[in-house]
Amino acid sequence: MKAMILAAGYGTRLRPITYTTPKPLLPIGGRPLIAWLMDALTEAGVTEIVVNVHHFPELIKQYVTQYSYANVHVSYEPQILGTGGGLRKVRSLLEGEEDFFLLNGDTFQRPRFADLQGARRRHDSFSAMTLRHSPPGDRYTAVWVHNGVINGFGKGRGEALMFSGSHCVSSRIFRYIPDRDVSDITGHVYQPLVATGRESIAALIDDDPTWFDIGTPQRYLTACRAMGKMIGKSVIEGDVRDSVVWDDCYIGRGVVLESCIVTDGVELRTPMRLQKAIICRDEPAIPRDPSYRFENGLVIASI
Repeated sequence: MKAMILAAGYGTRLRPITYTTPKPLLPIGGRPLIAWLMDALTEAGVTEIVVNVHHFPELIKQYVTQYSYANVHVSYEPQILGTGGGLRKVRSLLEGEEDFFLLNGDTFQRPRFADLQGARRRHDSFSAMTLRHSPPGDRYTAVWVHNGVINGFGKGRGEALMFSGSHCVSSRIFRYIPDRDVSDITGHVYQPLVATGRESIAALIDDDPTWFDIGTPQRYLTACRAMGKMIGKSVIEGDVRDSVVWDDCYIGRGVVLESCIVTDGVELRTPMRLQKAIICRDEPAIPRDPSYRFENGLVIASI
């Protein structure tokens, strides 16, 4: 069985963190996000994984190619190609399979892969998507389901759910991906096929409580709270409350942190109190954004 992890995005809403660290390498529970995803895939029987990259490609490549439980291919995209274009670029690696898994690389998830594949094959659909009920107050594009089959995106009939980041895709999908570099699976493939009834997309509903979208600092903190091990290999002498501290940091006496994210190598030696803040080392890659504070070699941004 083969799979692809989509890991080419910029992580814009997580800036300034993602100016220096790609989202797939953000630590959760003491391990990079992408490590959890690769483990979930190999535990489901996947032996070959494709990872597409664009933002900090060498950092991601260096990490994933050391993974020992599957054969990992890295597909570098000088230009972000979208989900459809990214798949089209690695067609030769996947089209020989009856089906394969496709996984968003920006979500902490452990999908029920066997059930997802079963739903696709049971309906002979060209894809199956894992869906969940949207958290109260959150805005996601509604995916409409009736009798286990998706009938609309944004508009439809039946029950409105949200996509949670995993597909089981038939190799038939390569017939429908546009013959151009950049395309999107949902807009250019799924929506037209569902609208015309030419193909069907099966739905698997799974409200796993350990699923987390880590697209914003608040959601990243929520995931870290749930998975534990919020403090990395760092020296903590101050008062750190409900905060994530990465490796090689020093939090000195008189420092109080509450609901903060502290990235690698930060040293806080002067007494201070920070709440709901991102604290990073000042690096050349971080622009002089007026919403950031720059002091003592650090960048401080509000969450």
